[in-house]
This record gives sequence, structure tokens and C-alpha cells, in this order.
Amino acid sequence: MYSWDARVTHRPTFNKLYDELRKYNYNFSNQHSEIVIQIKKAEEILANQESTNTIITTPLNYQTHPQAIYTSRLLNYSNLPKPKNEENFERKLEELIKSMSNLQWRLFVMQQKKNFV
Repeated sequence: MYSWDARVTHRPTFNKLYDELRKYNYNFSNQHSEIVIQIKKAEEILANQESTNTIITTPLNYQTHPQAIYTSRLLNYSNLPKPKNEENFERKLEELIKSMSNLQWRLFVMQQKKNFV
């Protein structure tokens, strides 16, 4: 899957996004899909835990790894490169706008021809 990149060519197209969302919707509406089965199991486990109302205690004699990071920390963002749009972005955007307006005009003319026939 593509990422949300500043370069247009590295972004997902509408059709790819539509297909991906359609798959998620189909899987969620299909009662026998893996995701629906997992959600139902998780809901059952949660319901059982709430009904038993037991508190799980952890022993306090555990030791953490010295290189493990479990707490929040500030991250240094000062050395990040500046965001860069795709080369010729403005020109490509203008060409796209012109082609879309031409297409809209052609569709309008075709619609008018149908109305007069």
C-alpha cells in the first residue's frame, strides 16, 4: 500500500483506496470472516472478565532490561529534512485542473446534445 507522501506518485489512487475500504467493509459485514470472529471472541473474553470481576496482580519482583524503553520521552526533531513536494508539482497540478475542466466541459456538451435530441 502507498503512503501519504508529499510526492503524488507515491500516494494511493482513489481506486486503490476504494478497493481497500470495500474489502474492509465486506470483511466486517461477512459474519464468518476472520476479523468478525476475532472481535466476537474478544467481546466474549471481556464479558467473562467483567462477570468474574477478578483483579490480576503482578509480582513486584520483576526486573526490566536496562535498554528497554517503557516511559515517554522527548524526541529530537531538530535534524529532520524539510518537506519537499514533487518536482514540477505546480505545473502538474495546473495541467490536471485544465484537463479536468476540459472533461467537464465535454460532458456538459454531451449532456446538452442528449437533451436536444
